[in-house]
Amino acid sequence: MKRFFTLLVSVFALTATGWAQDEGEDLDQTFVFVDDQGNIVPDGSVITVAAINDEGQMVVPLKVKNVEGGGAAVSMYETIDALPNGGWQTCAFGNCMTLSATGYSAKNIISGTDASDIQTEWMPEQGKYATWSATLQIHVFNIITKTVFGMKQEVAGEEIIGYGPKVTVNFVYNSESAHISGIAADHQPKEYFNVRGQRIDGPQKGLNIIRLANGKTIKTINK
Repeated sequence: MKRFFTLLVSVFALTATGWAQDEGEDLDQTFVFVDDQGNIVPDGSVITVAAINDEGQMVVPLKVKNVEGGGAAVSMYETIDALPNGGWQTCAFGNCMTLSATGYSAKNIISGTDASDIQTEWMPEQGKYATWSATLQIHVFNIITKTVFGMKQEVAGEEIIGYGPKVTVNFVYNSESAHISGIAADHQPKEYFNVRGQRIDGPQKGLNIIRLANGKTIKTINK
């Protein structure tokens, strides 16, 4: 089934609450979120997921990439307190986890510049329609050396040394979710542009920039 989602590029300031960086603290950009085409998703972006796949999952269409290439320890802090029903799963950084409340994904040392699939999804209970939001933020941890079976090895530590980009994911699950293959009715397109800002006749495969009738500009990715 074709997946559809919308990237609403509406960057907002991160507040200094528990897991977010303090005011004035630099954003750690060791890791970034990227889409399926490898485009960087800016810090503060809002993603609307409005389709459910054949497995009953509403998938967050993002990956995480180490842009520096050197080994760094990473995890995602996932705020899902508003989860209305169903389950939440994230298979990231070498391990799959099921979360029932706000918390961290697996944590691991990642090197190289290949994008890692985070495979994060909400699995709603069938027919229990809801609209809610979750947030994902990259946290960078220290690296420590441990002796395991007489051998020294580097592992991810417990100290947060950097707060990376954050995205908000808006889930819209309704009777139309399993049938969405285009832009939702309340976001009627007026003009289409490609990644170079050139006007095009209509949506094309890959990244599209769309100016809506209400004046807002959004990015969509068509598979």
